[in-house]
Amino acid sequence: MDRALIVEDDRRVAALHRAFLEAEGLEVVGTAGSVGAALSALELAPDLVLLDLYLPDGHGLDLLPALTGTYTLVITAAKDVPTVERALLGGAMDYIVKPFGRTRLREALARYRAFRNLRGRETVTQEDVDRLLVRRRGPKGLDPYTRERVLALLGEAGALTAEEVAGHLGLSRVTVWRYLEALRREGQVRAEVLYGAPGRPSRVYRLEGPEEAREGSRRTRGPG
Repeated sequence: MDRALIVEDDRRVAALHRAFLEAEGLEVVGTAGSVGAALSALELAPDLVLLDLYLPDGHGLDLLPALTGTYTLVITAAKDVPTVERALLGGAMDYIVKPFGRTRLREALARYRAFRNLRGRETVTQEDVDRLLVRRRGPKGLDPYTRERVLALLGEAGALTAEEVAGHLGLSRVTVWRYLEALRREGQVRAEVLYGAPGRPSRVYRLEGPEEAREGSRRTRGPG
């Protein structure tokens, strides 16, 4: 399970962040309301840091050198160009301006998971990089955010049927099937037929990539 640290001096906001992350399947290893507390909390080795900038004992961006190698999502009311530029050039993965909706935070989390999924690969394609750095327009009628959610879910689960993806994401099976088939045509996922009960094959989808990154621990391939 991925581990997250919340750096936020407003306890109410920190509690909302915690509830969101835990609902999305992350373990929140701690919260910190100051620069000093955040530096101490880094000993918990979080994979992801949600970073506020206006802290009582300093500026959140002063933490960026200590966050090298850690995925950092800046969440702040600061929207001046120098601050945004410093954050992104300093290593922040994403930058969200308060106030924001849950959809925007889910989008950032999907990007984080997409970055994490690359760790199972030795090389990447230009398409992989383009997909991570920009919200590429997908096929007509397909929402880029939903596309990323489908990819992120497959990256975590290993292999799922359209029905299972629909259940996880709260979408209809037909809608999910359209996204899965579009991703298959793009070469992002591949479809397989797995055999369980006699005469009941299932069509499952996996991310393309190294075999070890695609392995679904709860399924075995049958004959055929």
